[in-house]
Amino acid sequence: MRDVAIHAEARLRIAFYMHDLSGGGVERMRLALISALRARGVEVRLVVACRNGPLLALLPKDLPLTELGAFSTMRAIPKLARFLRDTQPDILVSSLDHNNIAAMIARVMSGSAARLVICQHNALSAERALGWKYRLVPLAYRLLRPSANAVVAVSRGVANDLCALTGIRRSKISVIYNPVIAEDFDQKSHSEPPHSWLAEKTCPVFVFVGRLSAQKDAFTLLAAMQLLLRQFKARLILVGDGEDELSLRRDAIRRGIAHAVAFAGFQLNPLPWIRQADALVSSSRYEGLGNAIVEALACGTQVIATDCPHGPSEVLLEGELGALVPVGDAEAMADAMAHVLTGRVDSAKLQARAASFTAAACAEAHLALFRRIMVGRGRIVHALGMDLSPFSVDQVVNRIIQEPGDGGPRILVTPNLDHVRLLRRPDFAAAYAAAHLVCPDGLPVLLYARLRGLKLRARVTGCEVFGQLMRHPGLRMQRLFLVVESPTTETAARAWAAGLGIADRMTIAVAPPGLMSDVSAQNALVRRVCEARPTILVVTLGAPVSEVFVHQHRHALPPCWALCLGQALRVELRLAQRAPLAWQRLGLEWLWRLRHEPRRLFGRYARDIAWFPVAIWRDISGRETARGG
Repeated sequence: MRDVAIHAEARLRIAFYMHDLSGGGVERMRLALISALRARGVEVRLVVACRNGPLLALLPKDLPLTELGAFSTMRAIPKLARFLRDTQPDILVSSLDHNNIAAMIARVMSGSAARLVICQHNALSAERALGWKYRLVPLAYRLLRPSANAVVAVSRGVANDLCALTGIRRSKISVIYNPVIAEDFDQKSHSEPPHSWLAEKTCPVFVFVGRLSAQKDAFTLLAAMQLLLRQFKARLILVGDGEDELSLRRDAIRRGIAHAVAFAGFQLNPLPWIRQADALVSSSRYEGLGNAIVEALACGTQVIATDCPHGPSEVLLEGELGALVPVGDAEAMADAMAHVLTGRVDSAKLQARAASFTAAACAEAHLALFRRIMVGRGRIVHALGMDLSPFSVDQVVNRIIQEPGDGGPRILVTPNLDHVRLLRRPDFAAAYAAAHLVCPDGLPVLLYARLRGLKLRARVTGCEVFGQLMRHPGLRMQRLFLVVESPTTETAARAWAAGLGIADRMTIAVAPPGLMSDVSAQNALVRRVCEARPTILVVTLGAPVSEVFVHQHRHALPPCWALCLGQALRVELRLAQRAPLAWQRLGLEWLWRLRHEPRRLFGRYARDIAWFPVAIWRDISGRETARGG
């Protein structure tokens, strides 16, 4: 956490806009994100149209709060515009459809230089059934999208839906999972049993957590419970309130199951209910992500969910970690509820998956997004034709493990002097311009970037990133694909993977010589990657081949992290030696390598050293820019 706080973005002034503090999942997630950002030294202010709702009790006393004094979204627009003109935050973050539209209009009205991030939490296609106001949202997004600097979706499904309905390019939509798992999660979830059914446990208890509304479709759950009670003695607790509560109570009586159904109402802390239940059941017609499902995974509680658009399947890894049933199918839901009592998924697997939804991961992803949209305002270092990332090795590894790829590969590159020279090639420069993380490896690159303002204490080498990644506890939930340069490396890698216990989650392919001149070989390799559906793709063919291959095929490759790491794998496999630690600390690793491989490296190093002063001059004079493609 201290590493993050020292970066320049710690002085960012962020305003979060919400209509109020009602007890929905979106409002909870925003407060969790705000807390995580403030813990990293970011200056945050909460702006609400009206100051009401049960979540007021959760607001930190020292959190700056601005109330606009507007009880409708339309009336909030001019007041939000005035707030932007008067306070001039660096970034305004808005959530939910109509709030997003209000924020986009207010930003245009204000003339403020504040960057705007809008967040979409549900699928627009599903919300159109809620009425004409929701049917107008896609059109409003189309008209106003230039006023938003960034768009965030809480799942890949929501992002794809948003792209299809609004025309916003998929590459412009960032997928950032909700910050469901906060630092105090364990403490909150281990409270005393909140209900006698959970405390005494005379029979299995299912729990539903969510708003009692048409979206959550608890009526289907009651129908499933009626069918289940014909086979098993069981209990159901509905945690939440909403407009359907009275109708649901009547439906439980009509079905003759009122004795087995409890209405617990809204709970500030639903986690003890989830942890102590036998399973959580989600009956939603549609979801953005499914926060309660993630909370259940983190508690190690079994999950049954409808296979609705768009979150549950993504969270549960297409049914690997929980039962998925058709929307509105009470019989299938009852069968799944009966099955979960006899066949359980290992709790450790559930909790490992939940690690992708931590508040820390969400905060890091938002900070990375904030850096990107603050380009040109002194918040990101552009040097030598690259947008350099101010991350430590630990932060890079945590992002790879905890943040999913979206809309194609997220590319990691680690520039050294050779890369600076290769940026003269348009295809290599285009790959760098598209990279998500550009972490200085070469010491001269790092020192020059520091002079330009980069707040980074040490190099981020490919060897260190790969080594820490392979030893991270979250690796067991990842699917790896290694692209190597020779059968010798492949053989060593297979033995190494078996020793780590990850051979069943790893695919290895040997790239043929001259890969970039053989289109059919490239296409065959891309097909193999797509068939394996990795979450982490490691390409070890060296620069510029690794970077150019990934970039040129980025539209065909699956969502994943694509790591272009050169010799890192060979060093890990002991097929290549790395300089002793003392040489590394002195920044003389290049000299150590030159001593051991003079014929291969002398000419390359000579060209790199000769070009570096030219690159600096071009950078200072404004002639050096990364070229997109």
